[in-house]
Amino acid sequence: MAVKGKHTRLFVGSTTEAYEFTGVSNSLEVALQVERIDTTAFQETGTTSIAGNTTGTITQSGYFHDVTAGNFEKEVYESIANGETLYVGALAGTDVNACPAYVARATNTGDLTIGAETGGLITVQGEWFQGVGILRGLRVWQGTITATGAQTSPAYIDLGAAGAAGGAAWLWVTAVTGTATNAAIVLQSDDNTGFSSPAAEATFTFSSASGRAQEQALSGTVDRYLRLSTSSMGGATNFTVCVVAAVSGLTY
Repeated sequence: MAVKGKHTRLFVGSTTEAYEFTGVSNSLEVALQVERIDTTAFQETGTTSIAGNTTGTITQSGYFHDVTAGNFEKEVYESIANGETLYVGALAGTDVNACPAYVARATNTGDLTIGAETGGLITVQGEWFQGVGILRGLRVWQGTITATGAQTSPAYIDLGAAGAAGGAAWLWVTAVTGTATNAAIVLQSDDNTGFSSPAAEATFTFSSASGRAQEQALSGTVDRYLRLSTSSMGGATNFTVCVVAAVSGLTY
């Protein structure tokens, strides 16, 4: 059965702030292209080529809401004006826990377009280029964390197999209640659903005003099952997060 477009989310963030722009958006597109380099030589019976660099964009369209911090128009403009390094995650099919997520890494806004017509709503369109590349990952966990320990609902996601060549993981902290200082969230993997001997694949450390969106490298073996565990609240009452993991050879 086809998936409805409403099951879509968008996260945009830098080290100092992170936002979910799902509630002000009505269109999201991920476009990937692979450069083809011509290798045709004399006496060939046809043209030949090899794959070059992958390029891509994530484009979002939404509505102008207001001019305050945290709203789409202001944050996209500030990313251009300040030359911010952004991590942009486009999640599709979010009715499934381990939904696919395309992440533009270390990117910035490539385009900001504001449109208005008589009798219609003012619209805003933002485009993020690939930065250092767009990777496909899976959502590990998303929600509000109120205590330390392993998260549930879901308790884990299943990659289907173990990875052998690392990958990357991303965190977006979209809200903090109280003041967080060196809060820590650990991405763990194991070869069993009971997580009898979990391995720490990445540790995200953040505070109220730093580390709000970040990337961590995964190295070596990443076991089949992934979960999120909070080792420190950092003094905060709760925080709202989304974590995505990309494992080489499995998700990309």
